[in-house]
Amino acid sequence: MDKNGRIKGKFSIIDIAVIVLVIAVIAGIVIRFGSGVTSAVTSDVTFKYTVKVNGVREFTVKGLEKKGYITDKKSTEKIGEIQSVEVSEAKIQSTTANGTIEWSTLPDRYQCVVTIIADGRESEDGYLLNDTTELSVGRNVDLITKYVKTSGDIISVEVID
Repeated sequence: MDKNGRIKGKFSIIDIAVIVLVIAVIAGIVIRFGSGVTSAVTSDVTFKYTVKVNGVREFTVKGLEKKGYITDKKSTEKIGEIQSVEVSEAKIQSTTANGTIEWSTLPDRYQCVVTIIADGRESEDGYLLNDTTELSVGRNVDLITKYVKTSGDIISVEVID
């Protein structure tokens, strides 16, 4: 080390620390996103899944009732078709001043239970649509049709093939 803190006049300890840090970051990225063990797709199947859309206006209800195809976010690939739509009043849970929980109706808002048929893949880890959307109960998904764009929570998934 010379009087300026450089090893053989070329590298300082800070230079070496930065190089080690960059190598560690690159190694972390390779390990995280590298081609590790992935679950194999076991089969192509057809799914029937149900999505609950809550608190929507009449315009959205009418758009869903026209049925049609569900597309991906870019509206380029058909990823399912609406089979049925069940409509009811939207309810919200609220707590009263004395601490009891009550359900009240939201005025001019509706709840839709939308049944969709879609092709996808079944793997060891679960179900995937052709656009790689994972189908699992509780997951929030976008419903984009020619007439409406909304989102809801998956309440059931069933393989029908």
